[in-house]
Amino acid sequence: MQYRDIRDLVQANPSSVFVESTKSHPLDLTHRMYERSLNQILQVLRRIRCLTYGMFLITFTTLILYLLHDVMSLTITRTRQTVYPLSYQEPGFGATIQMAYEETCEAQKNIIFTKTHKTGSSTITNILLRYGELHNLTQLLYQYPSSTEYKRLDDSKLMTGRYKANIFAQHAIHNREFLQHHIHNASKTFTILRSPVSQFLSAFSFFDKRRVYPADTFEESIKLFFKSHGHQRYMRETHFCKNCGNLVNANSFDMGFKMDQYVKSSDKDGFMSAFLEHASRSWDLVLITEYFDLSLVLLKRRFCLQFEDILYLRSLERVKKETVEEPYTLAAIVDMQRVDIAIYNYFNQSFWREVEKEAGIFEELAMFQKLNKVVQSFCVAGSKVGYQGTLANVLSEEGRKNFHCLAMNTRCLPFSLLLEGRDDSAVTPAQLQTLIEDQGADKDSLNYDQIQHLSRDTNIIQMASRNKLKL
Repeated sequence: MQYRDIRDLVQANPSSVFVESTKSHPLDLTHRMYERSLNQILQVLRRIRCLTYGMFLITFTTLILYLLHDVMSLTITRTRQTVYPLSYQEPGFGATIQMAYEETCEAQKNIIFTKTHKTGSSTITNILLRYGELHNLTQLLYQYPSSTEYKRLDDSKLMTGRYKANIFAQHAIHNREFLQHHIHNASKTFTILRSPVSQFLSAFSFFDKRRVYPADTFEESIKLFFKSHGHQRYMRETHFCKNCGNLVNANSFDMGFKMDQYVKSSDKDGFMSAFLEHASRSWDLVLITEYFDLSLVLLKRRFCLQFEDILYLRSLERVKKETVEEPYTLAAIVDMQRVDIAIYNYFNQSFWREVEKEAGIFEELAMFQKLNKVVQSFCVAGSKVGYQGTLANVLSEEGRKNFHCLAMNTRCLPFSLLLEGRDDSAVTPAQLQTLIEDQGADKDSLNYDQIQHLSRDTNIIQMASRNKLKL
C-alpha cells in the first residue's frame, strides 16, 4: 500500500510508526550510556565539592571559634564610672563580656606607696610613675640626682620647687605624718609584703652577699652569714646587724617598725600587737607578692583604676634562681625573720578577707592576665641579661615607638631621674646634658626626649589586641 506522506502512515498504523521511531542505532545507545556515565561522574564531583566546602567551613568555623575564645577575653564593656573617661569596648567579631560588678567610683589621684625591698615593689612603683604621667599627676621626688634609697624622709631631700604632690612611690622608711603633709588631701596608702623566707633568699642573691660571705654554694654562704649573726644575740642585744641591710626583717624596717624599742621591750607580744593594730589603720590596703596579679586587680578596684593603669612587664628577675634545701638553713631564716613573719601572717589573712568581699574578682583576674599577656606579646621581642645579672626585656620594633611599652620597661631609678631632670628647677644644664647622654643609650627604655615629647594618647590594650588579630 502506498502512502502519500507521513500523516497517512501515522493514521493507518500509528503503533508501527512508534515502534520504528523508538528503535535506536547502536551508536545512539553508546552515546546515551556515555551521557549517563558522565552525569553520574558530575554528580559524584558535585558531592565531593560539597564535602570539600563542608570540611572547609568546619575548619574555618573551628578557627573562628578559637580566635573568638581570645577575642571574647579581650573585649569588655565597663560599667564602673571614673573621673577619667578611659572606658572602652574592644573590637572583634561582635563579642562582648559584661563584667559581673557595677560600681560608681572616682579614680584615686593622691596615693602614698610604702616601697618595700624585694617584694615586687619596683613593678608597682613603675605602675605609679606611669599613672602619674598618663593622668597629669605630680610625683613627690628627691632632689636630682637621687639614688631612690634614702632611708629617712626629710624636707631638705625633696625636689626643689615641689613640696606637695599627688603620688609618692620611692624607697623610704614610712613616715605617715611627713607624707600626709606633702601629699595632697584625700590620699590613700598601701604597700606590698612578701613571704619573709623567699624575700630573704631573693635579697641575699640580688645584693650579692656571697661576695661578703664567700663559699662554694649559695646555701653555704648563707650558713656563714648566720655564723656571723646569731638570731638570739641579734634580738637580745641589739637591732643592728652589720651587712644585713635589706635582708633581716626588711619589710618591718620599711614600714617604720621600731626595732630598737621592740628589742628592749619586756612584752614583745604586746608590742607587736600594738604595731599591727596601728598598721591596720595606717595602710588602706596591703598587697601580697605571692598573689601579685590578684593584688593588682584588688588595687584596681579599691583605687578605681583601669586595666591600662595596672599593666606591667616582668623585670629584675634572676637569670639563675638560687635555692636552699637543708631544713636547718630554712629554720634559721625563719627564726631570724621572726618580726617580718608575724607582720606578713597578719596581713596575709587580712588580704584574703578583702578579696572575699569582692564579687567577680577572679573572673576579672582572668581577664587582666589575658590582657597583660597580649600587651607583653606586643611590646616584647626577647630578653637579655640586664641590671645586676637580672633578665631584661628586648622590646619589639613597635614597642620601641610606644610610650607605654618603653615606660613599662624602664627601671624605677632611670625613670625617676628622667622626671627629676625634667621637673627639678635646680638641675643645671651640665647635669641635664649628662642625663641625656646616660639615658639615651638603651633603646629599650625611655630617654629624655621621649619623656618630653612621646605621645601618651594611644590605648595600648586596643593597639595590642588589633595587632594580635592581624597576626
